[in-house]
Amino acid sequence: MTNKENLLKKLADRPIGVVGKQKEYAVMILLTETDEGLSFIYEKRSEFVKQSGDICFPGGRIEEGESIINCALRETEEEIGIPIEKIEILGQFDSILEVNRLRIHTVVAYVDKSGLDSLDLSECEVAQVFTVPVNFFKEKKPHTFHNKIYQDTKDFPYELTGISPDYNWRIGSQTIYIYHYMNHIIWGITAEISKWFVEELL
Repeated sequence: MTNKENLLKKLADRPIGVVGKQKEYAVMILLTETDEGLSFIYEKRSEFVKQSGDICFPGGRIEEGESIINCALRETEEEIGIPIEKIEILGQFDSILEVNRLRIHTVVAYVDKSGLDSLDLSECEVAQVFTVPVNFFKEKKPHTFHNKIYQDTKDFPYELTGISPDYNWRIGSQTIYIYHYMNHIIWGITAEISKWFVEELL
């Protein structure tokens, strides 16, 4: 087998991956019907976890060999107690790539009143669960903050690369959305997912 033939075979049999190790997470975009119509179900992080007080969807890191959907189901049951059999999966939605090599996959699901009656919050992770009508995100324009992301290159070994210390490094940017709903602040990734979901599907 020639070098070219060997490469052709390896490329044909090899799944396409992503260069650089990434942390993979899955979150559940959980929906239900309330008196205000179709609504998102959010949780507020407890004081015992990182980013305490933040509003988010149920979710967490994907375990070895675990599918995106199974991760989202497991995390939802662990965090807010809704049994898996009461969660109706509607499908997978888009993924978000974060600047710190973090990929967040989203799964869309529906829970009826019997599922909501099963709520049993994990006190070490979740302080509160509440709903927000999806129409709020249709009607409300978010506050936006444009965050510039710089590279810290003060210790970069310029002499090894042959480039000048005044090299024009790339600068990234990130738009952060902020919504105020009653006494809740929905911002960051959760706000971005909610906004994108409503714009794309509703």
